[in-house]
Formats: sequence, C-alpha cells, structure tokens
Amino acid sequence: MINLLSEEAKKELRAARSNVTLLNYMLVLGLGVIFLGIISAGVYVVLLGTKTDAENLISASQAKSSAYASVEAQGASLRATLSSAKTILDQETLYTKVITNIAGAMPTGVILDSINLNPALFGAPVTLQFYTKTTQEALTLKDSLAKSAMFSNINFLSLSNANSRSSDYPISVSLSLVINKGVAK
Repeated sequence: MINLLSEEAKKELRAARSNVTLLNYMLVLGLGVIFLGIISAGVYVVLLGTKTDAENLISASQAKSSAYASVEAQGASLRATLSSAKTILDQETLYTKVITNIAGAMPTGVILDSINLNPALFGAPVTLQFYTKTTQEALTLKDSLAKSAMFSNINFLSLSNANSRSSDYPISVSLSLVINKGVAK
C-alpha cells in the first residue's frame, strides 16, 4: 500500500493520537481524584457519627457514675474502717497461743510454776521457774526451749535439789530467757 499522506499530516495524526491518550489519562486521573474525595468524605461522616456516639456514651456514663457517688463514698469509708481494724488486729496479742507454744516446747515431765503474761514481757529477758523430776530433765528442758523459735538467750539461773513444793518434782530450775515478739501473733 502506498502512503499518500504528507509528512505534515502524519505528524498531525500522531499528535492527535497522543492527545487522545493524554486525554484518557487525565480523565482516569480525574475520576480517581473524585473517587478518593468521595471515600474521604464518607470516612469523615462515619468518624463524626462515631464521635457523637462516644460523646453521648461519656455523658450517659457520667450521669450513671454520679448516681453511684454515695456508694463510692460508703466504700471509701468502709475501706478506712477496715484498715484501722486491721491495724488493731495486727497489734493483738494472743496469750493462749503463747501458753500453748510454751507448753509445746516443754518436754514431758516438766512443770512450769507460773507465768504472768503482758505485752512488756515479749522481747525482754524474763525469769521462769520450772520443776522437774531429774536433773537430766532440766537439761532436756533447756535444750528443748533452745530448739524452739519462740525463745532466745536461754540461760540457767539456778538448779536446786531442795524443793518443799512436791516430792514428785524435787528439782527446781530457774531459767532466764527472752520470749520472741512474733510468738503472740
């Protein structure tokens, strides 16, 4: 086939085709910008609705929480009362527990003469009078009390064989010891 078009006409046709291609690209780009604008506007509207719902929820929650303010105040008062009660109970001394711990630390065949329990007794040296049948039981008593975690600084003050109290327990033992503070808790 013979090309009868002039060079200038060919250039004009090429330029027209390029213009059509460029026009198509511009049209697609314009439609993309419009599409993105619509999507952005939709997201903005959804976010505004979410914001409004969240603000309504916050105001409703604040209204409900103001209704429970008296309950919260009662709870704080109860918490303070329980705290002071715990402090008082932590300072409580259980003398029955002390006596049973002392009895549990003593070996069989040993008698405690008397004990006067008071808060000043714990952590300070105290003298206790015991009665045993033999001197070996007196030594066992000291060892037994030394093994117990409730006593410290255990020392013999006296060990005598003359006792008018009882013929069954003729050995009198005086011990100096410290009753640890944690025993009464």
